[in-house]
Amino acid sequence: MLRPRHSSSQFRSPKSESKPDTTSISAGCPHRSEQYFRTLMNTRGNGQEQNGHSEVPAAPSASSFPAHPASWYFFCHTDDLRRGPLSKKILGRDLVAFRTASGKFAVLDARCSHLGANLGCGEVVGETIQCPFHQWQFGRDGRCEKIPSQTEIPVFARQQSYPVVERHGFLFFFNGTDVLFPLPFFEGESPDAFAPGKLFSYVADASWVMVAAQGFDRQHFETVHERRLLRPPEISSPGLFVRRNQYHAEIIGESWRDRILRMLVGDTVTLTVHNWGGTIYLVKAEFPRACSRFLVLYRPLEDDRTHFDVIVFSKRGLLELGLAARRWFTRGHLLSEAAQIRDTQYRPGRFIAADTEMVEFFRWLAALPQQLPKSPTVKDSTNDTPANGFAAHIHQPK
Repeated sequence: MLRPRHSSSQFRSPKSESKPDTTSISAGCPHRSEQYFRTLMNTRGNGQEQNGHSEVPAAPSASSFPAHPASWYFFCHTDDLRRGPLSKKILGRDLVAFRTASGKFAVLDARCSHLGANLGCGEVVGETIQCPFHQWQFGRDGRCEKIPSQTEIPVFARQQSYPVVERHGFLFFFNGTDVLFPLPFFEGESPDAFAPGKLFSYVADASWVMVAAQGFDRQHFETVHERRLLRPPEISSPGLFVRRNQYHAEIIGESWRDRILRMLVGDTVTLTVHNWGGTIYLVKAEFPRACSRFLVLYRPLEDDRTHFDVIVFSKRGLLELGLAARRWFTRGHLLSEAAQIRDTQYRPGRFIAADTEMVEFFRWLAALPQQLPKSPTVKDSTNDTPANGFAAHIHQPK
């Protein structure tokens, strides 16, 4: 019996996720307008007054966060698709990626809309993927283009399709019908000017919500990372889907890793982080004698665990020679953090004044729109062209 190709994690293998979600991609994630976002971000009080911390903003309830945020996620290396389709269980559902004969990429729901066969067991035929069971063929937009046994194609013969982007040899997809924001990169930089290191993955025993907040948890900078702040963090929201934090700190850790770091690059760091869509971190660490950049993408697993995919970058040229060392330091730094934050829980009634910046982040996170507003200027999701002006950067079905 044919089996779909699956890729394995380089490190800890995730436990099996929950059964595939057969509902709409936005189920359980109501549309939130920009006005809703501003209203929630401006609401204070209530949540912590009973604990004597009325100065702390009201934290959103746990149910305010989507199970699977509308954002970008890593799927695979593009080289993984040279041998045929590849299916994975991601975000609670089976998805399949494939590369057409002309070299275009696509990500679709993997379960055939006919009788549920896994398209990852099928094959690429021209610009389509062919089901292994009855050989129905689906295009990159998910529409069925051919049924061998009849000429009429039923309305239900269509797969959910996802916008995709290929960058640096990696394939990313957006969890939604419409792209809410383009696949981000480092502020003011062009992806073409950077070389990627080998991607590494791991799993943390903490929910994606708690993971997301780490970049805005002032206390943990010193308790977990051993970085003593030299001035207050500068936090802002440059756009609706991005939250920025920058802080300057002294490296006070006595681990062998921090001792080597101080010797090689200096004893202070200016860290700038951008969180996009709740599930992506772009991190820039500026030391007196070096600068490091890395991209972190994470996605929810079952049992309040989170899967991470990390890519370390360096500018092209001679600096690429140090890429392996940067990756080694970054991996050690992140795995150490994952070990220390395991089993943390979101408890909206337990925040104190020192948690204010983290609570503000949770409020921003809960208010993120999960779909485009319905208006005459937005094209229907059945169209092939994105309704957001990012067509030049996104592989859209044709």
